[in-house]
Amino acid sequence: METGEVRIRLAVLRERQMWTQGRLAEEAGVSPTTVSGIESGRISRPHFGTIRKLAGALGVDPRELLSPQDPEMQPRAAASLSLAWAISSREEEFEEGLEGATLGGLLALSQRLAEEQERLRKLYGEARGAEQRRSIKVRIRDVAAQHGSVGASIAYHPDLEASPEERDPG
Repeated sequence: METGEVRIRLAVLRERQMWTQGRLAEEAGVSPTTVSGIESGRISRPHFGTIRKLAGALGVDPRELLSPQDPEMQPRAAASLSLAWAISSREEEFEEGLEGATLGGLLALSQRLAEEQERLRKLYGEARGAEQRRSIKVRIRDVAAQHGSVGASIAYHPDLEASPEERDPG
């Protein structure tokens, strides 16, 4: 396992739950300093018992924090158009990634963004308090904007610049 992978995966999974580091620490029964230390990289090799507690609070198998199969959980450098990359990348990096993407990659990302938007809407309905609802609204707007950018990229993708016969074979 590469140094930093656990911290990236932990942060992505925590953010999917729309939890603060403090909330995750409370749910897992560990100190907020531990969660912060892992995510910042100060704790590069957390104890497996800690990993097990954090994974349990997040509702995942501890192995997912250590070696996930989900391509969305790969570190940003290795990710190509993953949901985690889309959410964590800066606007310029995001737009550059879309420009060089394949049509299949754009379509897959569009689907994942639509699913994330729906997940956030459901989460909004279950939110505890105004602060959490505001945070979820911001995330919904961000995902919707990214989804719009991906949609525009799909609409102007070179693979779609085919002749009328190629576009409508029937």
